[in-house]
Amino acid sequence: MSSLAIEGTEVDNVDQFSLFRGCVLEGRWEYVLPAYRNNSDFHKVKINESRGTALHVAVNDGIVELVKSFVGAIIEHEGSEVLRDDSALKLTNERGDTPLHLAASRGFIAMCKCIIGEYGERKDLIKAMNKRGETSLFRAVLTCQTKTFVYLHHVSEDLDVSLANIDGDTILHHAIWREFLDLAIIITHCYPELLNTRSKDGTTPLKVLSSKPSAFKSGSNLPWWKHILYYCILVEPLDPDKAIKSYMEKVDKSDDHEHKVTIQLEKETKLPNILVPQKYTPSVRFVKSVVRLAFKGLSLSGLGVTAQDLKAIKKIRQKHKWGRQLLNIFMKRPYESYMGITGGQPFMRRDVQDKDLAKTFITQQQLQMVGAASSRAQENNRMESAAKSEEKETTFVAVAKAGIVEIVNELQNKVPSAHDTIPNKENLLVVAMKNIKYKFAEHHVDKKETAFLAAAKNGIVEIVFALQSKIPSVVHETNSNNENVMLVAVKNRQTNVVEVLRKNLDKELFDSLNLEVDNRENTVLHLAAGTSSNTERSWQIAGAAMQMMWDIKWYQYVRDLVPEHFTFRNNKDDKTAGEIFKQKHKDLVKESSEWLKETSNSCSVVAALIAGVSFATSSSVPGGTDKGKPELEGQPAFDVFAIASLIGLCFSVTALIMFLAILTSRKQAQDFRKSLPLKLLFGLSSLFVSIASMLVSFCAAHFFVLKDKYKNILFPVYIATCLPVTFYAVVQFPLYADLLKAIFKKVPQPSITSSQF
Repeated sequence: MSSLAIEGTEVDNVDQFSLFRGCVLEGRWEYVLPAYRNNSDFHKVKINESRGTALHVAVNDGIVELVKSFVGAIIEHEGSEVLRDDSALKLTNERGDTPLHLAASRGFIAMCKCIIGEYGERKDLIKAMNKRGETSLFRAVLTCQTKTFVYLHHVSEDLDVSLANIDGDTILHHAIWREFLDLAIIITHCYPELLNTRSKDGTTPLKVLSSKPSAFKSGSNLPWWKHILYYCILVEPLDPDKAIKSYMEKVDKSDDHEHKVTIQLEKETKLPNILVPQKYTPSVRFVKSVVRLAFKGLSLSGLGVTAQDLKAIKKIRQKHKWGRQLLNIFMKRPYESYMGITGGQPFMRRDVQDKDLAKTFITQQQLQMVGAASSRAQENNRMESAAKSEEKETTFVAVAKAGIVEIVNELQNKVPSAHDTIPNKENLLVVAMKNIKYKFAEHHVDKKETAFLAAAKNGIVEIVFALQSKIPSVVHETNSNNENVMLVAVKNRQTNVVEVLRKNLDKELFDSLNLEVDNRENTVLHLAAGTSSNTERSWQIAGAAMQMMWDIKWYQYVRDLVPEHFTFRNNKDDKTAGEIFKQKHKDLVKESSEWLKETSNSCSVVAALIAGVSFATSSSVPGGTDKGKPELEGQPAFDVFAIASLIGLCFSVTALIMFLAILTSRKQAQDFRKSLPLKLLFGLSSLFVSIASMLVSFCAAHFFVLKDKYKNILFPVYIATCLPVTFYAVVQFPLYADLLKAIFKKVPQPSITSSQF
């Protein structure tokens, strides 16, 4: 073994590997490369567990030429004819990733081509799996490297490459889960058998899509003006054949021109400078500043449109288009896509090289047989061990399992030896964390939940309608809580789903669904009242008072769908829907009342000031009087002043009365349905009219002072004077619109989760 010379210093054989590792970590490639070429022992030196070999580090650093040199040295030593079993190209890091895994996950096409070979000499590397059972093809999907995926698929078409990991999740599952919908469409084109492939927990790709409301229009929460732009933007569906061809053309381009092409495109996309005569430059700058300021003001009020907004809306529109396109692909074979028929196929396509790893991949039939054979024995063992545990379980362990932190801390302080009494010397933290993990899985994983019920829970009307049309019997399915589609939709406040079912199902069938109850004897009315733990969901409206209004509206809407006796029906907790509603909304009623009081107090002060100003204005006459008759009588400006001052006084007093009425009104839950919202609506409307009238009367009176001397700039000055009331109207418009919807709209908008904000 030759010595490694670095910076003129000879190092003996014992230290040369340590020196090599140091040079790799420091990025001193000018010393590493000669040693790598001259001594093949360095090809397999692990820098450390996390980084892998020098080739791994070079790939991670993104140095294409260095990777080519390293691969060239390996091929020169090992030979290019056959890929050896102990090849340095197969070495892995602590995750089990080969250099090809890293290159594919980063989207380094040139590196992938170098490692695999120009003619695919080493394409068997694509079949190599890491510790998670993921191939380089799988890793490309996880990071949405579509071009890399297309290339690896093209190279490996004649290979049996694994398409799933050790959990049985396929590349299609992950592409949809991460909302890479364009990539998912390409995957369905390349591997159509994945459309009906279940994972080990029985999840189909269609069910994963049913958990992604943001992939469909029904799951979007856009303001009305963005809705207009949404429909004005046209997008095309994705053509998989054209997309694959386009990606392959990019891959086939020479590596040297890759970066040049990118720079060229960036330069070409820059807009040319528009030449303006120098004398008009200040005016143009002023206009640009005014426009920019206007757009910024509108953006702050929630009504602005910027270039970023347009790009975001286009992206949303394109995403919805792809989501619908993917749904249509599933609906070409609805039964297979819905049920996940695998026909005895394994969870993945694979060419088994690692026998130990291969044992973890079993077929659906094998899994069912094992489950059926062992379920009874496991149940018996579980009952016996539970009985024994109950005898040995101490109070300390019990409170740890229950997650009662206060009691755990108190016991630990008062009885320091309590933690020593845990059975089998199990650490207290382990006990608590195991129980937390169990509870989390218990509450968040429902294996009986189908794609149809998942779509209803997430408010994806497109999937609900498509499945109900193709497979009518899905409306009778229930989850582990014995909740049918109506119970699920009402529980999660998905009003659009309820409306779609009401319009498309026979009345008898729809009514029969409303009569069902869950395993706690809760009816749809109980769930609408708030029995379910749906605190993570809120209505698409701001403010506690608005939430309260819509909760009442939703409860009354559901009450109209069920028989009258449901109002008096009790659940297993011996509570009616009305009792539950009052109990669950105590805090919300309190918050809503506080918000109304603060709003009314603030607005009543403003209304009182305007009333005082309007009274003083209406009692004074511009130009004076002559024998009790106004000097300016008959002039249009004087008439405008007289009318505006009277309107301002009238509406300011009206606003003041409305806000005082709110302050003195009863604030029970039922008052938030119509009484309080109407008072608030009339109060805000009157306040706005009074402010506008006050400004108009001021401008009309001031007109007589400035009309002769500054008549050329008079109207711009008045327009600038009216900007405050305009800004007030723009800022208050969302609240005003929400009030109108809360009062007059029959069905509330669907709810959203906190993750959708």
